[in-house]
Amino acid sequence: MEKYKVIDKVKDIKSIIDDLSIKIWENPEIAGEEKYASALFKDILKNNGFAIKEINNMEYAFIAEYGSGHPVIAVLGEYDALAGMSQKIEAVHNPLVPNGNGHGCGHNLLGSAALGAVLAIKKYMEEADKKGTIRFYGCPEEETLIGKVKMIKEGAFEGCDLALSWHPMNANAAVYKAYLSNNSIKFNFTGKSAHAGASPHLGRSALDAVELMNVGANYLREHVIDKARIHYTITKAGGPPNIVPKEAESWYFVRAPHRKDVEEITQRLYKVADGAAMMTETSVEKNLISGCYELLPNDTLFELTHKNMEEISSPEYSEKDLQFALDLQKSINTSQI
Repeated sequence: MEKYKVIDKVKDIKSIIDDLSIKIWENPEIAGEEKYASALFKDILKNNGFAIKEINNMEYAFIAEYGSGHPVIAVLGEYDALAGMSQKIEAVHNPLVPNGNGHGCGHNLLGSAALGAVLAIKKYMEEADKKGTIRFYGCPEEETLIGKVKMIKEGAFEGCDLALSWHPMNANAAVYKAYLSNNSIKFNFTGKSAHAGASPHLGRSALDAVELMNVGANYLREHVIDKARIHYTITKAGGPPNIVPKEAESWYFVRAPHRKDVEEITQRLYKVADGAAMMTETSVEKNLISGCYELLPNDTLFELTHKNMEEISSPEYSEKDLQFALDLQKSINTSQI
């Protein structure tokens, strides 16, 4: 069968995929800082006959393309890490760098396997004299929900007939589900600084406003739909405590199954921010960083993927793989689940 020929090509380049995954794991870069990862991906793809195209206004995003004409099949690769998730390749907790970046979401695997897929498809196309175009998309800034939104705005996906992606999970399966719509918003509060000991009455605390907004947002949770999610962090909180903070900032994600729900909750959250500003006699600036619609499942593509996965059977694991999995299992206790 033709699909087994493609799988054989994957086996041929296994060392490339493994080496890339380890290098990305050991050099984790958070969203917007993927300099090493994007350069490494581009070098491998260029050395394997892909033409590299940069994407306007995005330093670490790119398109690698081979072939010509239709169909144009895209494979999406991500490579950003998470802050504070540093870890050596061990079954017990042992950071490479204390409090450093790390791949808690498996993007070292995601990008590497996606690259392996396009290399394998290219080799198959060459040997079978197949027509069409295969593209690899280097997609930065996934963890901040903005990378592909920027890419779409720059027209990066024009001409694609099909885009494929995957994500490390606890099951090997074709996934048929919708993903949440979301907004990413920063709230910048501005007040008036004063000496907190000598003249606090002259100050207007931006940090008070942030804290009051967070309290209001937590009360808002009770009055939104069950499947909505509101997350926040305080990203700026002032300086020394003897000075009333003039500036403070919080960063919110709003998620819900449908775009209309996200927009409604966002407007209510804006009212909470305005209320916090009014209570503290500060001002607030609302900055919508990014937003996107829910991702809808593709029935036909799901069924085709599932059918092919049934035909090619499950991955094969070595004794070393299985032992590592057992060691991981032993390192986790029920309080961590």
